[in-house]
Amino acid sequence: MTRRQFRWLLASIVARLPSSALRLAMYRAVLGYRFGAGTRIGFGVTISVDSFDCADHVTIRRGTSFLGPIAVRLAAHTFIGRFNKIECGEGAAKPHVSHMNYARRFETGEDSLVNEGHHFDVLGRVAIGRGTWIAGFGSQFLTHGASAVDRDITIGDHCFVGSAVRFAPGSGVDDRVIVGMGSVVTRRIAESDAVVAGVPARFIKRREADDGYRFEKNW
Repeated sequence: MTRRQFRWLLASIVARLPSSALRLAMYRAVLGYRFGAGTRIGFGVTISVDSFDCADHVTIRRGTSFLGPIAVRLAAHTFIGRFNKIECGEGAAKPHVSHMNYARRFETGEDSLVNEGHHFDVLGRVAIGRGTWIAGFGSQFLTHGASAVDRDITIGDHCFVGSAVRFAPGSGVDDRVIVGMGSVVTRRIAESDAVVAGVPARFIKRREADDGYRFEKNW
């Protein structure tokens, strides 16, 4: 059994302990992960990664997994819902692919939200901005593919990403952008205060200052 396989086995056991306090204590003591004050993790939250740094008052709900040779950093008041997958294949850390310069990082800004059932492929860097919502269900963030050189995906501050959105390697949106349900974002869209949608996603219209859309956690 390799070191990474042993780490996954330990994480699988810790994930099934009967309380959040026990899970947090064991992840700290056995795997060396950092959790800030007021953090809660649900049953079945499996964390088997190279490093895990979690600020204060973070919530991770049941069934979510962080797997593979990645570095995870969650800012204060991040909320991650049920059954999300944040992962990277073990092969990305092998010496023979070091020339590929895989970033292998997942980061959230303060007050961000990832709802349920989303999939983050973290060979590159995936960064979710402050106050941004990955809303709905079933979105995919893919940081690798044939001939992909620019792999990182960046979502700006105070954005709203609808259900079943696809982000390609090297794509992203600027600040205060609404991404319509089912869109496929294939590039970096350098428009702030905008609505983007479609396949491929494109600028639809400018958001007005008084458009009434406010995405704020109320729990």
